Amino acid sequence: MLRAVKHPLRGFGVRPFLQPRLAPFAASRVCGPCPTAGLRFATSTPPTFSSPPSNTSAPASNPPSAADALKEAPIEHTGASASQAHSDAHVPEGYDEGAAGKVQREHASIFISQVLPIQLGSFDPRPRIASWFEESLLKELVSITDELKGRYAFQVESWEVARKDGGMFCHFSYVAPSVDQLPRKAFVNEFHTPEEVLPNPVSAAALFLPLFIEAAHKHGGWPTWVGPWWSSLLEGRGINRRASVCSNEAGHHLYSGNLAPPKGGADGHAPELRGWQRTAGAGRVWMVRGRQWTEDMNRFPSARLRVEFDGPDVSQEVMYTLFRPYGRIYDITPPTPVASGQLRSALVTFRRISTAVNASNSLHGFLSPSKSADYEGQVSDAPHSRLRIYFERPLNTHSFRDWVSKHPRIALPVLAFLIGMFSYTIFDPIREFFVKARIEGMWNLDQYPVVKLVRDYTVNPIKNTFWPSRGKKWKRNVDDLGRASFRDRVEAERNVEHWLTEFPSTFIVITGPPGSGKHGLLDHVLKDSKKPNIVIDCAEVGKAKTDAALVDGLADQTGYWPVFSFLQNINGLIDLASVSLIGQKSGFSTPVDQQMRNILDIVSSALKKVSSHAQEERISAQEQQRKDILIAANRERRKRIVEHGIWHDGRIDCVAGTGPISELGFGIEEMTENDVDAPAPLMGSTSPIEGEAVPPTGSSIAFDKEVEAATQPEKPEAEVDTDAELIKTLPVVVLRNFAYKPARGDLWNVLAEWGASLIENKIAHVIIVGEGSVASKALTTALPSKPLNQVNLSDADDYNALEFVREKLSVDGHPVDLTAEDTVNVAKLGGRMVDLELLVYKVRNGQSLSAAVDDIVLRNAVEIRKTAFGDDSEEAKALPWTRAQAWKVVSSLASKPELGYAQLLSQFPFKGADTSLRSMEEHGLIFISTSMGGRTCPAMVKPGKPVFRESFKELVDDPVFHAMCQIEYNAAVIKKAEADIAGYEAELAQLKNIASDGDRLNMATTGWFGNGSAVHQRAKYLAESLGACMEKIRKAEAENAEQVKAFAVDGKQQRRK
Repeated sequence: MLRAVKHPLRGFGVRPFLQPRLAPFAASRVCGPCPTAGLRFATSTPPTFSSPPSNTSAPASNPPSAADALKEAPIEHTGASASQAHSDAHVPEGYDEGAAGKVQREHASIFISQVLPIQLGSFDPRPRIASWFEESLLKELVSITDELKGRYAFQVESWEVARKDGGMFCHFSYVAPSVDQLPRKAFVNEFHTPEEVLPNPVSAAALFLPLFIEAAHKHGGWPTWVGPWWSSLLEGRGINRRASVCSNEAGHHLYSGNLAPPKGGADGHAPELRGWQRTAGAGRVWMVRGRQWTEDMNRFPSARLRVEFDGPDVSQEVMYTLFRPYGRIYDITPPTPVASGQLRSALVTFRRISTAVNASNSLHGFLSPSKSADYEGQVSDAPHSRLRIYFERPLNTHSFRDWVSKHPRIALPVLAFLIGMFSYTIFDPIREFFVKARIEGMWNLDQYPVVKLVRDYTVNPIKNTFWPSRGKKWKRNVDDLGRASFRDRVEAERNVEHWLTEFPSTFIVITGPPGSGKHGLLDHVLKDSKKPNIVIDCAEVGKAKTDAALVDGLADQTGYWPVFSFLQNINGLIDLASVSLIGQKSGFSTPVDQQMRNILDIVSSALKKVSSHAQEERISAQEQQRKDILIAANRERRKRIVEHGIWHDGRIDCVAGTGPISELGFGIEEMTENDVDAPAPLMGSTSPIEGEAVPPTGSSIAFDKEVEAATQPEKPEAEVDTDAELIKTLPVVVLRNFAYKPARGDLWNVLAEWGASLIENKIAHVIIVGEGSVASKALTTALPSKPLNQVNLSDADDYNALEFVREKLSVDGHPVDLTAEDTVNVAKLGGRMVDLELLVYKVRNGQSLSAAVDDIVLRNAVEIRKTAFGDDSEEAKALPWTRAQAWKVVSSLASKPELGYAQLLSQFPFKGADTSLRSMEEHGLIFISTSMGGRTCPAMVKPGKPVFRESFKELVDDPVFHAMCQIEYNAAVIKKAEADIAGYEAELAQLKNIASDGDRLNMATTGWFGNGSAVHQRAKYLAESLGACMEKIRKAEAENAEQVKAFAVDGKQQRRK
C-alpha cells in the first residue's frame, strides 16, 4: 500500500547519498569561519550587554541596560575562527576532557527575521517607530536563548541588529560533541528518501536549530515589534505550516510505503524539522551559512537579489538548491556577458521581500560549488565560487530616462499630456478659487463689518484729529464733469439698468469721449444692482510688448493665479528640439491666443459658480427671513397669552401639587387659545359694565392667521418669476477701454468671442466701455445676428465746461470770474476733459486764457494735418484714405457742426467707400454717431473732438494749405471726370456702329442715331453726361487758376518779411 508522503526537497537536484558523504561538507558549510560586521552586543552567562574583546567574552561588573548597549556598542569588523579554543568552555556531560586536552569551541550564527520592520525606503517611518521597542525585544530574545544553557556548552557571544533587514543576528559558541555521545535517534531515520538525508549531526544546524525552535515555542514564538498577535500569525504561517506543506511548495508529492511522515505541533510541542529545514532553518530562525554583511547605505531590501560569483559561474540547479529553502522563487536569470575585470552575476527573484532578506543574510559569502555534480558528490578539489549577494531594485534607476531618449515620438506627447492633466487636476481648481475670490470681493477688506467698525471708530477719528480737512470745498472730478453735463444721462442709465434686468442677449456698449462720465455711469449702475462683477481693464492688457507680458496682464486683471508664463519660452525650445528629433512638435508650446482662451475658460467656470453661489445665498436668505418672521410671530403670540392670564406651566402641578391637586391640575401640555373658558354672561346686557374689561376669548387672542399671513410669500408660488430671480444672480463682466488701440496677438477678437460665449450661454452680462465705435466691428463679428445695446455719451456742454475751468482755476476755494471773451474761448474747446485740463495747466503756468486756447487749437491743427494728409506724398499713399477724401471732410466740418453720414458717403470722393470713413474714425479724426431709431445704424459725422472744429477752420483759413488741398482735390475731380468722359466716348462709338447697321435691321428711322429709339435715348444721355463732365473740368481748372494766385501772394508776403 502506497501512502502520500510530503516531499520537501524534490527538485533541488539532490540525489540519494549516504550520510557520511554529507557530513564533511555540511560541517564546512555550517561551522566554518563566520566573521561579522555591524552593531554587536556581547553577552555571556548570565547574559549581559557589553562590548567583549575580540577573542573572549567576560561578564561585566556593571552591566548596562540593553538600550545603552544598542547606543554605545562599538562596530567590530573582526572575525572568529571556527577552530578558536576557549578554556572556560562548558563541557558537555560524558566528555573526556583529559583525553582531549583542551576543549575547542565552535562558533556559529543564526538570523532571526521580522523582529523589526523591513525598511522599504528612506521615508519609511516604521524603523524609527520600532527603534523604541528594541530594548524590550532584545530582552525577550535573551530569555529565549537562556533556555539553551547547559546544552553543549551553549554561550551567546553577541547580538547584532540589522535594522534595514528587520532582523537580529545571534552569534554564539558551543562545544561540539562527538558522534558517539549523541543519541542514535538524532541521526537514524526510519525511512530514507533523497530529501530526508541528515546534515552533519555535530553541526550547529543539527544541534541547535531544533533547540531554538523549541525554546521559541515555549515562549509563544519569536518576538516582533508589532506585538504578540503578529508573532502568533507569523508562527502560524511559518514552521507549523511548513512541516505540512513543504512538499506543496516544491510543487510535487513523494509516494512511499506504509510509512507516514511525522506530524508536529499537534500535541503542543514544537514540530520536528525535516529535509532542508535541518540545514537552512525554518520559520523565522535561519542558520548563517556564509559571512553576513551589515551596512547602512541607502540600499533597501527588495524581492530581487543580484548574486555575483567570485569564481566560476554557479549553475541554476545549484542556485535553486541553495535559495529555494528560503521561499518561493519566481525566476532565476542566468549571468550575462560583462566587461573584462567585472564579476558575472545572476538574478534571483523571490515571491516576497522577506524571503529575499532571509536568503541574503544567510548565504552572503557562502562558498558554493559551481556544478550540481560537485555539490552532490562533495568533491573536495572541485572549483568553488563565493557568493556575493546584493539587493536589486525592481526597476532600473535610469530605465525610464533611457526609454524616453529612445522613443521621443511617443514619450514627449505623453509627457505633455501628463503635465496638462496635472495642471488641470491641481492648478485649475486653485486658479478658479482665486478668480472667484476676486469676483466676490473676498480680498476687499472694506466690505467686512469688523474693518468698517475699526475704521469708523479708530482710524477716522485719529485722522480727523491730527490731519483736519481745513474746510476744503468739494471739486468736480472727471466723472462729475461728464455726469452733470448730460441731459440724456438719466435715460442712458435707465436703459443700462433695464438691460441688466433681462437675460443677456447681446453686448451692452457704452461709448463716449474721456470726461463724458461713462465710467461713473457704469459704477453707479453696478452699485445699485448689487450684482457680482469683474472689471477687466483692456488698456493694461493691451500695452504688453511681449506674449508673456500679455498673458500676465490678462491673468492679473482676472485674478488668475498661479500663472507660469515664463515657461512658454522653455516650451518653445522643447518644441524646436522635438521638431529636429521626431519631425513634429511635441505640444508643449501653446500659442498666445490659446493661452488667453484657457485663462478665460477658467474665468467662465468661476462665473458659473459665483452665480450658483449667489442663487443659493438668495434662497437661504429668503428661508431665514421666513424663520425670523415665524419666531417673531410666536413671540408675539406668547406675549398676548401671558397678558390675558392664560399662560400656565403644567409642570408646577407635578412638582408642587400632592394627591388630588396633581391629578386635577392643568396637565403638562402647553395651554393654547383653545383652552380659554367661555366668558360669563354680562347680566342680560350686551355691553360690559363701565370700567370692566371684556373677558378674553379664543378668537380675541388667536394669532395663527396673522402668523400664516406673515410667513406666506408676497406672491403665490405660481406667480413668482423664477427667471427674474435667476437674472438677479447673474454676474456682470465689464471690459473697460476695449479696442482702444491695436494690441499683440488677437486680443480683441479673443475677448469678443469670450464675451459672446458668456452671453449665448446665459452666464453673465457683458458691458463694453470704450471711447468710440471702433469696437463695434469686433463685437458684431462675434455676434453677427444680434444688434448691440449701445449708449453713446457726448462731451460736457458749454456751461459745465466753463464751471469746470472756473473751479480748477479757483484760489483758496473761491472760483475765479471769467470775462465774456474768456467764455467764448473756452467754448472753442468744447467739453472734452483732456483739452480743458490742458487749458488749466497752461493758464496756471502764466499763459493767458486766450493764448492758451489758440495754442491748443493750433497744436490740434498741426496734429490733424499730419494725421489726415501726411508729411509727404509717400506717406500719404500709406494712408487708408486719400487726401481728397480728407479735405472733403475737413472743409465740410469747418463750416457745419455735423454732416449726414449717408449724404457724405454718396458724394465724391467717397461714392460708397465707407471704409475710409471708418478708418478716419479709428484714427480719431471724426466721430460717427448712431441714430436713435437703429442702435447700430450710423447717422451723423462729427469732429473727433470738439476742438477739432476750430482746428478745421484754422486749416481752411490757411490760404496756402487751402490752395494746395483744393488743387489736389480738383485734380482728383478732373481725373475722375476725364475717366468718365473716356468711358462715354467709347460707348458712343459703339452706339454709332449699331446705328449704321440700323437700316438693315430696320432700327433707324431718321437722323444719324435714329429718331426715338433706345439707341438715340442712350446716346443723348451719354452726350449730356459728357457735357456735365466737361463743365466740372472747366470749373476745376478755373478754380485751380485762382488758387495758384495764393502762392504768389504768399511769396510776396514772405519777401516783405
